[in-house]
Amino acid sequence: MTNCPDDLRELYYEFGRAAEMAQVMETEAGNLSLVYATMLVDTSRITDEQREFFRALVQDVNKSTFGNLFRQIQKMGQIDDNIIATVNDALEKRNYLTHQFFRKHNFAIHSVEGRKTMLAEIREIQESLSLAHTVLSGMTESLSQLLAKLFGRNVLSEQEALTLMGEGKRVDI
Repeated sequence: MTNCPDDLRELYYEFGRAAEMAQVMETEAGNLSLVYATMLVDTSRITDEQREFFRALVQDVNKSTFGNLFRQIQKMGQIDDNIIATVNDALEKRNYLTHQFFRKHNFAIHSVEGRKTMLAEIREIQESLSLAHTVLSGMTESLSQLLAKLFGRNVLSEQEALTLMGEGKRVDI
């Protein structure tokens, strides 16, 4: 790829960014699912049986597709139609990006004008993915704060959350 035009490099870069955004959005859907699943559990008193259930749940969430995760989330409670439309739009664009984008553009990648069109489309997809991630993240945060208040728990500070995430990467639950 040493003789690769700059706009082609940019196209591949933006495609990679969009793919990463799609994975982050999917992770947030998993986070939201886990918040729903744990909302009635006193996390300070988890039994071995509950720990095993949550271990299996995390594995299930990690194996689920974004579409399946979001369908499960929709079953857990009433969600505004605008939110559903935003997330479904992002899901469609994620699937298109992953499975059809380069096939659809086929020979366009070989011309400056074609690459320009492809870049514009990727940026539109990125906007949709970013919006859906923001919506899902807001839902996760709002639900977490509501549950914390309902059950008299403290909401984690950003530093506490970062510390727990660091420990979580080192500990096998």
